[in-house]
Amino acid sequence: MAHEAAPPNLDRQIASILAAIEDRKDVYLVAVVGIPGSGKSTFCNSLVKRWPGSVVLPMDGYHLPRNQLSAEAMKRRGAPHTFDFVKLRKDLTNLRRNHTGDFPAFDHAKKDPEPNSIQVGYTNTPIIVEGNYLLLSDWGLEDLFDFKIFLDCDIHIAMDRVRERLVDCKITSTYDEAVQQVRTNDFVNANLILSDNAKAKADLVLQ
Repeated sequence: MAHEAAPPNLDRQIASILAAIEDRKDVYLVAVVGIPGSGKSTFCNSLVKRWPGSVVLPMDGYHLPRNQLSAEAMKRRGAPHTFDFVKLRKDLTNLRRNHTGDFPAFDHAKKDPEPNSIQVGYTNTPIIVEGNYLLLSDWGLEDLFDFKIFLDCDIHIAMDRVRERLVDCKITSTYDEAVQQVRTNDFVNANLILSDNAKAKADLVLQ
């Protein structure tokens, strides 16, 4: 698939998206995908401000709660197997059918999902779904989306951002712990996304 590229300026990136779908009336579910640390949340928060009626649904709301994870799974929290992708697929399928529903957010203070925190109504459109694995082959979500965006970010820059976030959000208590977590988890997850060729599945690639 041929890709359109946008410059790194955020406003121009958003303008590229709006221009790409300006004449399309069929765009309802939009996927925003990228490796950890690629800037998805910041980008989506800016995009929704420029797109009247739009709502962001974060894939993070489908994290399995910590009380459902083993100690070993907690070490890999954020990997694909620590999400309830079956529920995500069911919820998005129902949303396509009904254009309404309640969806989970992620409570960063509790470090767990917060059920029914995001309400989508008939007047909300488009719905911007944000997450690392939305185009992962094993999850089978790709056909649910009308438009797919990939945020292309250098993996080393992205991992630097993740390390800083781990420390700033007190997910790890020390910088050394953050370095270890990135090496054994986030870097592995990023490479999985790239090796699964998510970028090639996107309608628009932003750099």
